[in-house]
Amino acid sequence: MNTFSRRIGTGIAGFATAAVVSVFAAPQASATVDAITVSGSNHVIDTEYALTAKLSGAGIGLLVYWSDNGEDISGPKVPWPVGEAHLNWTPKTPGRHLITCSQGGSTKTIEVMVTDPSNPDPGDPTDPGGGTGSAGKALSGLFGSS
Repeated sequence: MNTFSRRIGTGIAGFATAAVVSVFAAPQASATVDAITVSGSNHVIDTEYALTAKLSGAGIGLLVYWSDNGEDISGPKVPWPVGEAHLNWTPKTPGRHLITCSQGGSTKTIEVMVTDPSNPDPGDPTDPGGGTGSAGKALSGLFGSS
């Protein structure tokens, strides 16, 4: 291999390395999750709802992640169409659900209250231990209620 070929190869490798570094070093905060909406109203368990996020910024094509109360519900998703992210969501538990959409360094969260039609009196839905679920009803049956 001659000197000229080595210089060309080294130059190409250096350029490729610089390109990769610039992609990974790009400011991810330039992606913005502007708003989240949830279809329907009076959300109930075991019913599917559409989650939609409106996106903007220079990082609009970065992968999008969805979570429910901090638990991943989507894995990485490519935003499509450009400027939007969509996910079908079926809540399995009643109570307060914090739905979060993240893209790059930007996140947006929306609170969704979910009910169980078979237990229309969940107590304080913001208290994870509150309510009079089946255990509470069983104890009040044993000890009486006031």
